[in-house]
Amino acid sequence: MLVHVDRAFMCELGYAASPLWEQPDTGILSAPCEVHFAVTNRCNFRCKGCYMNGGDPDPGELSLDDFRRAVDLFAGMGVFHMALGGGEAFEREDFLEIARYVRSRGIVPNLTTNGFHITPEIARECAVFGQVNVSIDGIGEQYREIRGVDGFSAASAALRHLRDAGVQTGINCTVSRLNFDSLEEIAGLARQYGLHDVELLRFKPYGRGMRGYGAMRLTDEQHRQVFDRFAGLSRNYGIPVRIDCSFLPMACYHRPDREVMEQLSVGGCDAGNSLLGVRSDGTFSGCSFCANEESAFGLPFLWSASDHLRQCRTRIERLGEPCNRCSYIDICKGGCRAVAAFITGNPDAPDPECPFVVERGLT
Repeated sequence: MLVHVDRAFMCELGYAASPLWEQPDTGILSAPCEVHFAVTNRCNFRCKGCYMNGGDPDPGELSLDDFRRAVDLFAGMGVFHMALGGGEAFEREDFLEIARYVRSRGIVPNLTTNGFHITPEIARECAVFGQVNVSIDGIGEQYREIRGVDGFSAASAALRHLRDAGVQTGINCTVSRLNFDSLEEIAGLARQYGLHDVELLRFKPYGRGMRGYGAMRLTDEQHRQVFDRFAGLSRNYGIPVRIDCSFLPMACYHRPDREVMEQLSVGGCDAGNSLLGVRSDGTFSGCSFCANEESAFGLPFLWSASDHLRQCRTRIERLGEPCNRCSYIDICKGGCRAVAAFITGNPDAPDPECPFVVERGLT
């Protein structure tokens, strides 16, 4: 759990003033809170919508020693959390060694996996993670229809093994037009297995996800239903339902209380601010859905000097209508850069699937 507190409250809790408080205020954090690190691009599946183009290894995939160096660098910067994945992380034989090293350096590792390699023995070793999320986009035959591979039995077995091993476990579900009307089955599966939560991710036009995006993206009407639909899943099934930051335009469309959102630190795209994405070849970007060729080994200098990260952080300043007149702009932050780039050719354009944008005929 990451809790944002101010300096006065820190002092009230009995902590001494930090030396960081004496540094000039640059307007950016001294390090990302969270790093999404793909340990490999290798994958035993070839899912149709994979945003990483998972399958073959990246040229120049980092060695175990390179990963340790990268983890040392992020630990030195003060990163709190590292979300590990791929590809499929367990395609690396040394993956658990990587995860244990992350934990030893004071960073909490989490994992997203397709579950194929999770045996009862592996599940017990997954106690090193804060949480393991298994990717499931549909139940039974719908899983195969959406992902193009028959992996549901392996994924559901992984959920059982992880639960039985006492590992905090959840489901990652990428929401598309094909499963929007059957999300209750995903929530029901989570309740059946006593899982921690379900995270609903927006289908994005990146990697292989670009190929069939028009057929997979939610309709405008479905985007307008997102907030009520997702909240209903949580209420009806008694399990926390989380959304990724790219769904914020759809949530803001229902005009939730701004003060409550701010208190809960709800926010849209934070690429290059609290979030950083790193590929298995060591290149980094503001998030996993935008490209950049700079090496993570150039951090922490590049954290403040990279033009790519500067462009990510200042996007809100370049947003046009209707974002620049929207009362939620500092919360939503213009929606998803990847969707804007794919549909309009401009990553700094307002998210063209935002219901406010659609209603104003600006798509």
